[in-house]
Amino acid sequence: MTGRPHLLRTAATIGVCAAILTMSACGGSTRAKIGAETTALPAAGVSLSASATPSPADQAALQRVVPAPTTATAATGTFTLTSAATIHADPGAEPVATELAAYLKQQTGLALPTTANTDAGIRLLLRPTGGDPALGAEGYTLTTTPTSVTLTAATDAGLFHGVQTVRQLLIGDKLQAGTITDHPRFAYRGVMLDVARHFFSVADVKAYIDAAALYKVNEFHLHLSDDQGWRLTVPGWPKLAAVGGSTQVGGGHGGYYTAADLKEIVDYAASRSMTVIPEIDMPGHVGAAVYAYPTLACDGRRHGPVTSVSPGYDALCPSSESTYRFVDSAMKAAADATPGSPYLHLGGDEAQALNLTRYNAFVQRAQNLVAAHDRTPIAWAEAGTAPLLPQTILEYWNTGQPQPSVLQAAAKGTKLIMAPGDHAYLDQQPVADFRLGLHWAGYVPVSKAYDWDPVTVLPGVSPSSVLGVEAPLWTETVKSLADAETLAFPRLPAIAEIGWSAPNTHDWPGFSHRLADQAPLWDKLGIAYYKSPEVPWG
Repeated sequence: MTGRPHLLRTAATIGVCAAILTMSACGGSTRAKIGAETTALPAAGVSLSASATPSPADQAALQRVVPAPTTATAATGTFTLTSAATIHADPGAEPVATELAAYLKQQTGLALPTTANTDAGIRLLLRPTGGDPALGAEGYTLTTTPTSVTLTAATDAGLFHGVQTVRQLLIGDKLQAGTITDHPRFAYRGVMLDVARHFFSVADVKAYIDAAALYKVNEFHLHLSDDQGWRLTVPGWPKLAAVGGSTQVGGGHGGYYTAADLKEIVDYAASRSMTVIPEIDMPGHVGAAVYAYPTLACDGRRHGPVTSVSPGYDALCPSSESTYRFVDSAMKAAADATPGSPYLHLGGDEAQALNLTRYNAFVQRAQNLVAAHDRTPIAWAEAGTAPLLPQTILEYWNTGQPQPSVLQAAAKGTKLIMAPGDHAYLDQQPVADFRLGLHWAGYVPVSKAYDWDPVTVLPGVSPSSVLGVEAPLWTETVKSLADAETLAFPRLPAIAEIGWSAPNTHDWPGFSHRLADQAPLWDKLGIAYYKSPEVPWG
């Protein structure tokens, strides 16, 4: 049993001391006493029902969810899933019902049909406010009784997030009775996969999306170009994919995505209520581009392939008009290949080959080209030195260097995505001598991935400036999906909770136990993960 350091009190439980790991607030032992007047509250903030007192087992069964829900109220009893169960979906909710049926079959082996009958045992209901205006576009309410499961939301995204909660709560064929009302803290909750250092197949990208969707991630940042590889086709620039896409770290085969490949990825992400954000990194990190087209660099000399872990430190030539024709073509290709996304990431980090004046001039023009394709520009935090469009977003990552330009941009209204390397970078090793990852930002055990707040990690930034969080995975050492998952899990769920759940739910002892409860599902789904000694695995 795990708990939170604060006490929850209701009219039905006045005078009751509710805690699990510590009873110092009321003089109890190190475990809560369960009785008529005392109950252990789960990590997600479960409270007593006014009409019945849940047993300790009821409480424990409802404290499995990651990210922690906004509120949860346990009730007595369970809903048992049988082959006779059916799934009702309101008009517009049918795709989510199909996904739910597939997930339930994956976890239980039961093939449940959908039905128009609103008396079905499992119901997915689309309501204008999801039953509660405070839930917003992504919130949901899940009500489970011994005879029914009802999921209500204002949008299919809310329903889909609720489905992820159902997947986590399902123990064998049973769901704990109770009510969960839930909505996210931040609008932007992202992961990033670098497919430039090592190329990943469409199937592997989709699998990574699946793993992230389980934790209510809604943005999938796809890093499509870097020194070591160029991964998308660009009309009019055939060598970008054919030559620039032929390399990767270690000199392997590389690869690239066709427009049809990216459409498949985008459609798949959309079915998981996730938006694909393409990134074309420039003006630095362009080794693969200048390998394909040497004239893109100011020196015009022939550039060889970059296959090392280190960046190539080439740069686009900001004084050449042909550079901006290339930038426009690449941005248009990225935008066309990712319909439905409001964003396009133009990179902007580590452009050491350019002085500040030339760098700022490039950023200023590049963001305008992104905006011309009806996308909101995102750039790494270094771009804060340039004059920014009002809508341009900065992504904060380098905690090792003071960046006053980021604070200045935020003060002028620029929104920030928080991805601090020493907390959120999934490619950083969890411990010394780990077989995967690097440690330039230090070692990031799962407790450190959980121990930060997006609104305080960069002192001086107003909470209103923070759009959300992201967990990037750079792939210098990552050669396979299993490698990617091993670095991402269990830390990705930790960062997802930082982005979704209210700060008063953040509690490492309670979270570590809820995280351990995820392991059987990961085993069932075939997700590779690192068994951190910090987590009390069963």
